[in-house]
Amino acid sequence: MIWIIISVIAIICLILLILALIEPHRPEFTHIKMTDDATPGLSLLFFSDIHAEMCYVKADYICSLIEKFKPGAVAFGGDIATYPDKRDEGYQYLRQIAVCCKQHNIPFYGVPGNHDNDLTEEDLANGEFINLAGRYEVLGDFAISGISDSGREERVWYEPVEVPEGKKHILLAHDPDALLHFADPDKIDYMLSGHFHGGQIRTHLKLEFAIREDELPHQGIICGKHRIGRTEVYISRGLGCAWLPIRLGVRPEVSLIEF
Repeated sequence: MIWIIISVIAIICLILLILALIEPHRPEFTHIKMTDDATPGLSLLFFSDIHAEMCYVKADYICSLIEKFKPGAVAFGGDIATYPDKRDEGYQYLRQIAVCCKQHNIPFYGVPGNHDNDLTEEDLANGEFINLAGRYEVLGDFAISGISDSGREERVWYEPVEVPEGKKHILLAHDPDALLHFADPDKIDYMLSGHFHGGQIRTHLKLEFAIREDELPHQGIICGKHRIGRTEVYISRGLGCAWLPIRLGVRPEVSLIEF
């Protein structure tokens, strides 16, 4: 009997491993409405966490969504690569998306993630997106801004910039925990983030966050749409994988978000 039990467990583990190896290759497109208004004011295609060394979603997939939906803007939520020697692959990935945006006259924004915290402005320019860290741009009735990420060691939480009065404020912040540390978070109408990878390997006991210091996951906020205070927040599951080339119960994600 013991060998039957061991065999069943081994088969289940093998099946889960196979599924976990397949899932990073199966991106999911999500259509998110951040407002209940019948007529949205801005659509934005959002993706995050490339992690180029373990990203199996081709840039062509994102370009096909740009061509299909013609969003008002495209935004990247940070983490080009986990390891510095793979950043060129990440830059190439972003440049391919930048070319597609230019063809359709669509602005391409982005912010650095915690794995990009040592990159200079010149380094980030290799991705050919408009780096919004510490600045904003106006898109009709909206102002979109961004903050940088200091990385996890000796963490610093940066404050968002002020935007013109009367404009709805959309903030790109790689780590959504940042919202918990702003002096006045109510000034942010919407925030788009990544970082958590949706857990990457989803378990019912949420063991994937047991030893991490992230704050929102311990409140049950890992991915998707949430209201935190007065701010509507969307946390992407990201595209790539960190540390291991597997995902389980958390498919890679690209989102069309309507404000």
